[in-house]
Amino acid sequence: MRCTHCGSDKYVKNGPYQGSQRFLCKTCLRYFSDKVRKFNYSDKEKFLQLYLKNTGIRNAAKIIGCSPSLLVRWVRELAGNLRAQLAKVSFSIPPDSFHYVIEMDEL
Repeated sequence: MRCTHCGSDKYVKNGPYQGSQRFLCKTCLRYFSDKVRKFNYSDKEKFLQLYLKNTGIRNAAKIIGCSPSLLVRWVRELAGNLRAQLAKVSFSIPPDSFHYVIEMDEL
């Protein structure tokens, strides 16, 4: 088993959490569990492609096999990641060089 955050194999057991074993990574000092994730990154990528093609949240949830509220959380997570990446890049790019606007909506 490896850390789900950094991929390190240096970890210690750190007690149970909600019915599964919790581990503490010695490299990145973050917690992870042995619980298998139901949806992986390829599912998020598939949803993002559906979302960008204007497929509704309910229809995308039926295609992926999850609840619509989970997809709304994914949209908020992706929007937050995009916002953080744009904030990092905005310091290195002059403000007058932006020609395009990227919009992302939760619904």
